[in-house]
Amino acid sequence: MSQSPVRSSIGSLDHYSQPEDSLAEIISLDNVSFGYSRKRLVLQDLDLKIQRGEFLTLLGPSGCGKSTILNLIAGFYKPLLGAVTHGGEEIKGPSARRGVVFQSNALFDWMTVEQNIGFGFRFQSISKYEKQKRVETIIGLVGLRGNERKYPYQLSGGMRQRVAVARSMVVQPEILLMDEPFAAVDVQTREGLQEELLKLHEQVAGAILFVTHSIEEAVFLSDRIVILDRNLGGIAHDIEIHLPGPRYTAMNRVSDEFNQYRTDLYLKMKAIE
Repeated sequence: MSQSPVRSSIGSLDHYSQPEDSLAEIISLDNVSFGYSRKRLVLQDLDLKIQRGEFLTLLGPSGCGKSTILNLIAGFYKPLLGAVTHGGEEIKGPSARRGVVFQSNALFDWMTVEQNIGFGFRFQSISKYEKQKRVETIIGLVGLRGNERKYPYQLSGGMRQRVAVARSMVVQPEILLMDEPFAAVDVQTREGLQEELLKLHEQVAGAILFVTHSIEEAVFLSDRIVILDRNLGGIAHDIEIHLPGPRYTAMNRVSDEFNQYRTDLYLKMKAIE
């Protein structure tokens, strides 16, 4: 397992400072099976661990269970068999401890940027002052300064995704679950969002589970990549990624290490299609 760097707290986001057991397991799927019936399983006897501070990406063909795993951890699905736990406790439903960002940003059109972001506090008891400080801090971290009073229709696709990420992060989740969040934007915007996400991950604690179909995106972002095989109903390969720091530098996209990982992953993906 690659070691995630210790990250410092930023502004009023004190919860983001790493605990002493920063390399401890945070999410565990143990012998998990899931499907629409016991005769039609998407996942079968799956074991997967996610460490604190880790950036883990799920990669694989359509129908292999990437989004299913994310939804099990989010608490939207329940396994047919096995256990899904967060910090040793069984996941029984959605929780603010686990933030979720989908491809569709699902913003409220009648709310401003800061109102959309602050909506994440609806189930938390927090003072108006602390809420405003956290919103201001996360707006700065995701590059939305100056756009606080704008509405979603006034923003580009990339900026709307920044708002969605900020809304999930502002409540200080222990893990952020991202289901192809950048798939709907153009290539240049997508690369910019990837770099900003890595910078954000460097500054704040918390694991990220990322789902994508893109090998290049997976290599650029990840500490670790898990390739799923729909024929197995589980994990085909579990690969650590080691690229030079800082991870978000554009040179990592053209480095020899990047190209070698991309080639290896491409061949592994072709072998299970």
